[in-house]
Amino acid sequence: PRDGMYFQPDPERPGEMFVHTYGEGGLHANWLPIYNDVNDKFSTEMIVTVPAGYAAISNGGLLEKHTATNGAATYHWSQTLPHANYLISVYAGRFEKGDLDPAFGTIPLSYWVPEGHLAEGAYAFRNTTRMVEFFSRRFDYEYPWDKYDQVAVPDYAIGAMEHTGVTGHRWSVLRDAAAPENFGPPLFRQYHDFWTADGTISHELAHHWFGNNLTCRNLSYIWLNESFASYLQILWDEEDLGRETLMLDRQVALDQYLDYVHSEHLIRPLEYHRFDMPDDIYNEAHTYLKGAIVLHMLRGIMGDEPFFRAMGYYLKKHQFANVESSDLLDAIAEATGQNLDWFFDDWVYGGGHPLFEISYTYLSARRQIDLQVTQVQPLVDGQDRFTLPVTVRIATAEGMTQHRIWLEEASESFFLASPGKPLMVSFDGSGDLVAEINFEKSLDELAYQALQDSLPGQIRALRQLAERFPVEAKTMEIFNKILNGTYFWGLQAEALVQLGNIRTPAAAQALTRALKSGDYRLRKAAVMTLPALGTEAALKPLSDIIGKDPHADVVATAIVALAQCAPEKAAGIIPRQLGRKAWYDEITIACLVALGDIGDAKNLPQIKPYVEAPHNQDVRQAALVAWKKCAPEDPELHRALQACAEASPYRVRQFAIAALGELYVEGARPLLEALLQESGDTNLQVLAERALEQITRVEKP
Repeated sequence: PRDGMYFQPDPERPGEMFVHTYGEGGLHANWLPIYNDVNDKFSTEMIVTVPAGYAAISNGGLLEKHTATNGAATYHWSQTLPHANYLISVYAGRFEKGDLDPAFGTIPLSYWVPEGHLAEGAYAFRNTTRMVEFFSRRFDYEYPWDKYDQVAVPDYAIGAMEHTGVTGHRWSVLRDAAAPENFGPPLFRQYHDFWTADGTISHELAHHWFGNNLTCRNLSYIWLNESFASYLQILWDEEDLGRETLMLDRQVALDQYLDYVHSEHLIRPLEYHRFDMPDDIYNEAHTYLKGAIVLHMLRGIMGDEPFFRAMGYYLKKHQFANVESSDLLDAIAEATGQNLDWFFDDWVYGGGHPLFEISYTYLSARRQIDLQVTQVQPLVDGQDRFTLPVTVRIATAEGMTQHRIWLEEASESFFLASPGKPLMVSFDGSGDLVAEINFEKSLDELAYQALQDSLPGQIRALRQLAERFPVEAKTMEIFNKILNGTYFWGLQAEALVQLGNIRTPAAAQALTRALKSGDYRLRKAAVMTLPALGTEAALKPLSDIIGKDPHADVVATAIVALAQCAPEKAAGIIPRQLGRKAWYDEITIACLVALGDIGDAKNLPQIKPYVEAPHNQDVRQAALVAWKKCAPEDPELHRALQACAEASPYRVRQFAIAALGELYVEGARPLLEALLQESGDTNLQVLAERALEQITRVEKP
């Protein structure tokens, strides 16, 4: 089969193969004669015979392994508890198995990695036992499946997939302590990735409560799988790394969701019934990121104890069944007595988010503030005014007071007690709301907030200081206090990024000091920001970092940054960096990203070799992107894209099909028409159809 079951060459052993399955979106019907939707559940068995030296892993417990005289082995796996068809899995290849401490002393936990990578697997999956026990306790529902295996596969079809009891991961998950925290592909323009390695591992595990146990009735309700798993990965970060990391995850998710909405102008609800292909409903910005922070907002509204009690009740009531949004709503009401129709109307069945304009006046005679709150978001189809509570904290010399107010109208005024003149009025400083907040403040109040509020409020204060008061001495005083103090690293990284909007000599000095930080994440944030100071200020530090910094993530980021501010210098350095050894070839990926940003066709000889195997799929896609930027009309590129569209790792195929349409490659018509007619993958069919529509346009832009 070409869809649903994938045969990928072993990049380290010529002639060997890895086999894996991926079934979301109805793909399993391409190799299994099976009912092809998520709304049926059943027990399964898998009997697989593999060549000598290969292992075969599947769902459930291993009933039997038989080895023939020629060394071929037959594995018999049995999954007794019911699950949906897309969760059936087979992995085969030259794997080594490692064991972790069993959860609660009884639940078997193992990992399977390509031969020679056992130590990296042990490090990557080291927290799994704690994760299983944490989620079991948090929801008062113990992990129910036979075992939990994790399998790292070269060129896995997607990032990771929660097959019941046997999650598959792209092998970027494998790492040692020197690797960056993100799962991959590497990122060079943000200091924190929502998809850390631990975050992704916990996300796929979380599906074994929400997704594999409780499964959405159809893909319109996929938020019940993906938003929950995304929020549980934030909960794991809260458990493992603390409340501030949860707040940072939430801020990154909010920023990325808002960036997407602003660029794509798309308003849609979490429960969404209008999509052409599965990838449309698996929209990261809405289904994963917004959904996760909507659940965090719901937790804040309900309170911790009622929220987690309701989620445990929801699990027990619907275990091993299919669910839709109303089942969650009813379970909350039954478990807690809380009617949340209003919340679901706004946040599940409705789309968008509020945009608040905030101001206040201090009424000294009344020892109150008059807080003015206006919702100014456009009232369009799918987005109305919102009803929701918000916490307002008022800091004065006499102490801190906290108020909870309910917002319902387009414009409202609230008179809130304030024992003295406010040093700070914090509107949702803890970051519970999914909202945009415009709250202009004085320099003094922003300075206080940047040092004293919770992390989301601090970040908003830093951004406003850099935007509105960049040259004020007090602004740099506050930034230096944060950078030189013991503040949370995420706040310090945000301060470094905002120095790029200040661009004064003092800002440059602060960035230079940060390049010597012992925390690679802060060095990375400083490197990202250096180009904002201009070529003269950035050139030497970036060149030095590429040659001397001990962390590959910082080096890779510096390569991309150098291409941004000094493309000719970067083009001279890159040939010495291509192929440099690093986690998941991230330095090579950075070089290709940089060459694409430079956009000069004379660099094509450096780019082209990385389009082919055995380079990993993210290297190959970065090479195609760079080639497309440098020489979009190149017939050789068009032939390479057609070859990738026909046979390559799954995500590279998707990119290549879309690129053929974007470049109006007339010669790709036969290939695209064949995909449209013959592919068993709806995602590929729709991409091919869209590409054909682009090619047939009469007028090209």
